Amino acid sequence: MKKLVITLALMVFAGSLFAQESKPKWAHIETNHFWDNWELSVDAGVQTVVPFSNEKNGVKVNPEGAFGKDFTFAFDAYLTKWITPIVGLRTAFTGLNLTDYYTDATTGASVKNENNYFVIHEDVMFNLTNWFCGYRADRFFNAIAFVGIGYAQSSLKDVDGTNDEWAVPAGILTTYRLCDAWALNLEWKNIIVRNEFTNAPNAAATTDVSDIMSLTLGVTYKFKNKTSESATRPTRGFSAYTPIDESQWVKKSAYDELQRELNDAKGDNDNYQKQLDKYKKALDAETKAKNDALAAAAKGNGVAVNEDVTLCIFFNIGSAEVSDRNVENINFMAKLMNANKNVKYTVTGYADKETGSEARNNVLSQQRAEAVRDALVNAGVDADQIKVDYVGCKVQPFEGKGYLNRVAIIK
Repeated sequence: MKKLVITLALMVFAGSLFAQESKPKWAHIETNHFWDNWELSVDAGVQTVVPFSNEKNGVKVNPEGAFGKDFTFAFDAYLTKWITPIVGLRTAFTGLNLTDYYTDATTGASVKNENNYFVIHEDVMFNLTNWFCGYRADRFFNAIAFVGIGYAQSSLKDVDGTNDEWAVPAGILTTYRLCDAWALNLEWKNIIVRNEFTNAPNAAATTDVSDIMSLTLGVTYKFKNKTSESATRPTRGFSAYTPIDESQWVKKSAYDELQRELNDAKGDNDNYQKQLDKYKKALDAETKAKNDALAAAAKGNGVAVNEDVTLCIFFNIGSAEVSDRNVENINFMAKLMNANKNVKYTVTGYADKETGSEARNNVLSQQRAEAVRDALVNAGVDADQIKVDYVGCKVQPFEGKGYLNRVAIIK
């Protein structure tokens, strides 16, 4: 009997897995990864035992009727992995207790039979809604058929003196979407086992198999996909893609032309970078010359310096922090200012108009001017000798050279 059950189960598995359409419904869905599209479900409901035949050799197997007399509490827990929007695998636990009736072989009386049991089974899931209607992540209702094979164990030994059997579960699961992560599920399930599994050893007669039928209600939680970092991948569910139409493929000549244009653009970018480096070197040389002149003046034994001497303190993009190199320049300027205390100096802050908003640049230019003023004061200059001004990005002291306008000028 066990061999028969196993053979039937394997046939169902094989037919379900390979008897698919030549062009699957999920052809335009990206293949998911191992840690994507996992679900955890917990259900509870009622169950009863249903013999496939209520009579054998003229003797009633279940004298209370084909659907038994008592319904008992059922509990299910499932872990499901969806391979495609249509096909999934789940590992399941089903069980708790059963109640049925049998005719005692000695007395002929109807005997109530209590039986604690559990079934661990592996199911193949088929989402019929996605199969026939196409995949939609936000669909409210889904109908899912399943079939599997499992191991069942009972608290009572059967006529063979054993308390375990192979089991074949099958049924229909319907889900109702509550949100991206949660769904309500209603499941009707039948677990086929030998009739001896649910009857006592002294039963008057037995049929070949019985059905443990259950109806349960529960919830399902969908775990987040591990590969959902990309904006093109959903947090839960499957990613759709648009297949390439071979008639619209770019010809090789057009591809080569695009590649040449890309290489030309890269060459232009390299040339621009070289020019930028050239301008930066020239600016550094000019700044160095001015700083050298300031240093010489500061060491000139109190020789007065022209009031129009200018020092530029440059900043990084979006920053108002004085760099270590500029601290040295400020120290030289501080010596000059201390040697000419009758001269007032103005620190004016600027910002690059090519980056940031006008409001942000206005604040940034003020912060840069104040940072230079504070650095001069820290170097020993009297705060009353310094005036702070800022113009945001309205004025560009180095027009056409955007990065140079991230500056505070001492004059």
